[in-house]
Amino acid sequence: MRKFISHTMGVSLLTSGLVISLPAVAAGGLYSMDELSDASVFDSSGEEIGEVEDVLMGNDMSVHSLVIETGEILGIGGGEVVAERGTFTVVTASDKAGYDDVEYEVHMEMTQDELKKLPSYNQDWWDTTSQSMQQAWENTKDISESAWENTKEATSSAWYNVKQGVETMGDKAEQATE
Repeated sequence: MRKFISHTMGVSLLTSGLVISLPAVAAGGLYSMDELSDASVFDSSGEEIGEVEDVLMGNDMSVHSLVIETGEILGIGGGEVVAERGTFTVVTASDKAGYDDVEYEVHMEMTQDELKKLPSYNQDWWDTTSQSMQQAWENTKDISESAWENTKEATSSAWYNVKQGVETMGDKAEQATE
């Protein structure tokens, strides 16, 4: 009887733990980096201000930022500026759904005056950003390792407590039936 209760409780806890830990993921679609290059870029009012020159990725291989080549539209004689993730949205520019036909537009969530304040894409920006991204990556690894160890310890302790509780319940159930 005790083994049955222990096994049933363990399977229930394990199953609920798996259900809780599985994220609900909705497919957001695929994006082609090749097609994103040279995509037209628009400011918040819908005016075209340049095109995507490069896509920069972080250590985790997610998009960190876009390098946007601007023309004289911004009044700064053109150049390359960096727009970090969260300041733009990529949308499909056409109804073509085929992998070979897709075209994108990049819509900035800022005005032309705000766009003028974006950092220039140059060696100083690259060095500073690269160094800070590497440090953030190292910090994340350290925190994750510590969190994993704490989780393992807490799970082990919780499992032990549940096992003890089930054994006590089994003992009481046995005594009640005697």
